[in-house]
Amino acid sequence: MNNKLKIHLLVNETAGNGHAKSVFEQTTALLINDNINFDTRKSDYAGEAIRIAQDYGNRPHSSNEILLVIGGDGSLNEVLNGIKRSSNPVTPIAYLPAGTGNDFGRAASLTADPKILLDRLKGGVKPDQIDCGSFVFPDINEDKKYYFANSFGVGFDAFVNHNSNISKLKKLLNRFNEGKLIYGYNVLASVTRQDTFSVDIETNKRKVHFDDAFLVTTTNHPYLGGGLPLLPSAKIDSHRIDTVVVEKFGLRKLVKLFINLLKDGSHVYDPQFHYFEAKKITVKTRQKEYAQVDGEEIKRNTFNVEFSVSSFNLLR
Repeated sequence: MNNKLKIHLLVNETAGNGHAKSVFEQTTALLINDNINFDTRKSDYAGEAIRIAQDYGNRPHSSNEILLVIGGDGSLNEVLNGIKRSSNPVTPIAYLPAGTGNDFGRAASLTADPKILLDRLKGGVKPDQIDCGSFVFPDINEDKKYYFANSFGVGFDAFVNHNSNISKLKKLLNRFNEGKLIYGYNVLASVTRQDTFSVDIETNKRKVHFDDAFLVTTTNHPYLGGGLPLLPSAKIDSHRIDTVVVEKFGLRKLVKLFINLLKDGSHVYDPQFHYFEAKKITVKTRQKEYAQVDGEEIKRNTFNVEFSVSSFNLLR
């Protein structure tokens, strides 16, 4: 038995329409072959990984024990929230991205290969302190804090996320590990259906009001929707949070912005594209809109959200 490591697997087998299950099976085979001690907990319903991770963080662990998460960005979100709410919020996390979009894995340059990650863990890699976003709803409970690894979006990206989640085509594409294509499809399908809404953005230096916001996304890194570089300047180690506001545009402008986004990032210079970078940002909307946190849907509502920067320890 390899006594140098003990791996605690936390798995969402349904992530990536079952791709996470395949990665889990590969990982366990490698652990058995290398005689590494491990155990497994499976997340079977929404929110369960929060409880499992919080329970894990509440218990003392030796330095050779590692919590390894296998799932998608939603799974990582739940584990992040569980660890941050535990009595030991600096408990490190290792993560194998095995979902549909895997935007955090892309931003953090994580490997999706279990052998590569396990070899690194066996080599005694030290955790990196990585930025994450945090937020509170001051109108509801300003003492309860939530966390995200990717983004909190209101408006268009959340509406696209909603339409993607209910799409039968997503399940079909996931079978071929191409589920992220459904996001691009729904960008075009949803652009004429998303309404505009008013929003107020406040930092410690500025207060700005927009009457015709189309997308309002507060992000921890550049990527959205399976690799779209919404804000190339955003970094997971900047110790800042970024909020992007895009005002209403037509289909022709969408095509132009999308081409520029993919080509050279020049979409950020469009007069209808705005972004704010700060340690704290407040976003207030006045119409009911869809929202998403790390790809997990929030029902339509008005929002008053205070964002700030936090961090967690990541083994990679």
